[in-house]
Amino acid sequence: MKSINYLLPLIFALAMIFPSCKKNDKTAKEILTSKSWKMSSEKINSVLVPMDDCVKDDFVTFSAAGTYVVNIGAATCYDGQTGFDGTWTLSADEKTLTLDGDPASVVITESQLVVTLTDGPDTIEEIFVPK
Repeated sequence: MKSINYLLPLIFALAMIFPSCKKNDKTAKEILTSKSWKMSSEKINSVLVPMDDCVKDDFVTFSAAGTYVVNIGAATCYDGQTGFDGTWTLSADEKTLTLDGDPASVVITESQLVVTLTDGPDTIEEIFVPK
């Protein structure tokens, strides 16, 4: 009986020392819709493109209902427009994000949203981070 009295506190102490290794159970859709995203960089054909100041304070929010809203910041590139919206879908394999009918490859993590699309001969990669 004495060994049990010593064993229980040891097990409790070990449980407190080693945090749970539970895997993140969120789907890409849950991650995408759980926060707003702002662009942090853009590459065209693997070449980093300087971001205009009027884009740096914009952000996009995706709703679970399949709509998105782009909020234009104070420095606008769009002649006084404060935002625009549209629809989106995510493929079953969570690798293709379609915005208003235009598909793009996507990688979604808690810390980044990477969208890669083709525009004519150009490959455009946009990296977003949580706002």
